[in-house]
Amino acid sequence: MKSIIKAFPYPILGRGDDYLDSEFQSTLDYKIEVEGEVEYVVLNYNFLLSNDEISKLLSEKKATYAIDVECSDTFLRKVYHVEAQGKIKFEAGRLYGKVIFAPFIFARENIDDFQSEDLNEEFGQEPFSLNTGDILAIDDPQVRYVDFEKLRFESLVTVETSLEIPDEIYQFKLAEDVITILMGKKFRGVWEFYRTERDKAPMLAMSVYKDCIQAALEFMLKNDDAEQYKWARALNLKLETLGVHIKEDGDFNDLCTLSQQLVAKHGVQRLFKYVI
Repeated sequence: MKSIIKAFPYPILGRGDDYLDSEFQSTLDYKIEVEGEVEYVVLNYNFLLSNDEISKLLSEKKATYAIDVECSDTFLRKVYHVEAQGKIKFEAGRLYGKVIFAPFIFARENIDDFQSEDLNEEFGQEPFSLNTGDILAIDDPQVRYVDFEKLRFESLVTVETSLEIPDEIYQFKLAEDVITILMGKKFRGVWEFYRTERDKAPMLAMSVYKDCIQAALEFMLKNDDAEQYKWARALNLKLETLGVHIKEDGDFNDLCTLSQQLVAKHGVQRLFKYVI
C-alpha cells in the first residue's frame, strides 16, 4: 500500500477538506478469547461510509476496506483486507503491548474515471485516474494496548517516602506503568503505624487511596494516551467489571463520587459495623 502521509494528486476522503460532506469512520475494539489452552486477540471492527461513489466501487469489488496493523513489540506489520464489519483473530504472541490499527479504503484495480459530486471545488470537474493500491479514504489510526495477564489495579500502586515534599504531605506520580504515592517522612510514619490497625486502616482508604483513585481518574479523563500505562488499563478493566464508567464531562464531584465507590468496601463499609 502507498503511504498516507505524502501528498497525492487525487482526493482522499478523511484527509483535510478533499470532500465536503462525506464521512468515513471506523469502530475498533478488541477482546481476549480463550479456546482450549490457547489465547487469542479478537479485533472487532465496523465501518461507516457516507459517500455514494466510493460505496459503488466497494460494491463492484473495485475497492476494499482494509486495516493496517502494526505492533512493534512483535514486529508485526500487515494489511488486512476486510468487509464493512467483522472480526480479525490473532494468535497469542502476534499482538502485544502497543498496537496501531489504521483503517482505510484502497483501489483493488485501475480506475480510469473516478469522480464524486462531493469533492472540493479545487479538484475541478475532470475525472481522476486511480491505480491499484491507491488509497481512497482513511480514518485516524487507533492505538490499543494488549495485555494477556489480568492486571489488578491494586497491585500497580506503590508507596515511597519522599524527602522532597513536606513531612505531612502526600502526592501522586502517575505518568508511569505503576502509580507511586509519594509521602513526606512523618506522613509515611503515620501510614505505616495505622495501616495494619483494623479499626483505623479504613480511614486511610477513605483518604489516601480515595485521593489516589480520584487523581488517576482525572488523569485518564484528561489524557487520551493514558492507556499506555499498565495501571490505567487495569483501572479501566476494574471499571468495566463493575459496570461503571468515567463521564467525559465529569467534574470534581463526579470523580470524587466514583473514587469513593471504588474504595467503599475497604473504607466506609468496614466502619459501618462500629456505628450501625
